Amino acid sequence: MQDFASYGWALAAVALYAVMAQVLNAATGIRKGKLKMVPGAHHTPDFNNPSYRLDRTYMNSVEMMVFYTALVITAIMAGADPLWVNLLAVLGLLLRVAANLLYLRGIGGQYGGLRTGLIVGASAVNIGLALLTFSAAVWYHQ
Repeated sequence: MQDFASYGWALAAVALYAVMAQVLNAATGIRKGKLKMVPGAHHTPDFNNPSYRLDRTYMNSVEMMVFYTALVITAIMAGADPLWVNLLAVLGLLLRVAANLLYLRGIGGQYGGLRTGLIVGASAVNIGLALLTFSAAVWYHQ
């Protein structure tokens, strides 16, 4: 049986990521309701519109949460080194939070810059988690 306690930081990071996405979901839903938008409607793409940025922040968080969560969980299930799984999971969460804050505030423009660098960093974390999983699942257990 896997010792899940040693992955406590990673599991907490996944839970916090999910809570962050849930809060963004509620915030964008409330905003759309105040604007009398029909369910499922999207804002006209306009980086200068805070409502658009809120909605995109939520949608992008959900889109990337699928990969992040799957990779953290598979790394844990494969028995990858808890130190590295915990480190990468927390780093991935922190990069996403920082990118979200920049986007919500409209800092750095729509493309490129620091926010894009943070997103690329989060993707690199995901690749690192995938490599840990592959290493633990294929090489370590042979």
